[in-house]
Amino acid sequence: MTLRTRLISLSVVIFFGALLAAGCSSSSPGSGSGSTVTSTATTAANAAPDFNVQTIMGPTVSLSDVKSDGKPILINFGASWCGPCNQEAPLLAQMYNKYKNRVTFLGMAVQDNPDDQRAFAKKYGLTYTIGLDNDGSVLNGYQQAGKVPYNGIPTTFFIGKKGNIVSFYVGPMTQGLFEQQISTILK
Repeated sequence: MTLRTRLISLSVVIFFGALLAAGCSSSSPGSGSGSTVTSTATTAANAAPDFNVQTIMGPTVSLSDVKSDGKPILINFGASWCGPCNQEAPLLAQMYNKYKNRVTFLGMAVQDNPDDQRAFAKKYGLTYTIGLDNDGSVLNGYQQAGKVPYNGIPTTFFIGKKGNIVSFYVGPMTQGLFEQQISTILK
């Protein structure tokens, strides 16, 4: 193998490693490093879009269904094939167990195989409802409603009791970020 071939191979490995570290499906610079945007507006433009999707267990779920309990909502968009989503999943299970009586958690598997997503949920102990966003349209609707300037997964939306998107975070979250964002929707 020539030096030139080795350098090209190394460059390819570094490039794909950077993509994996940045987040899955990123399309804009900086999106993988994580970004939180908080919106205090309570206009229809910030309303969380309704959806109706099949869950990984079979029945359907809609935002209207989960809003009916009056609790704030956390929606996490991810996929079993996404490295950063796998990194974040154990913390999601921990946060769910801590806040499940005060916040409704909902997962949304983006362009994922239902069997793979069921195995992913089992592996990480994700026991909250997980819907199937087969074509990415639910994520796209949330990105538009939340005025998310870039895309990628994992992306987490925090929805207040009135049904408005309060904030979102693109990238794998830390415990401190979860705690901070959840406290904003519990007010």
